[in-house]
Amino acid sequence: MPTPKECPMCSESMRLETREQVDRVPGSSKTRTRLTREWVCPECDYFEEADEEA
Repeated sequence: MPTPKECPMCSESMRLETREQVDRVPGSSKTRTRLTREWVCPECDYFEEADEEA
């Protein structure tokens, strides 16, 4: 479990969320899917990318 993080905007606890991001490959009809991790504040909608080591 990652260490909880405090939101720099409102000081609430942020949640670590994993999202699936779909990108189109230029010049073709293919898509590429990748997972991204973000810290998200449920109170003020502030977010930032998570470090790779988290």
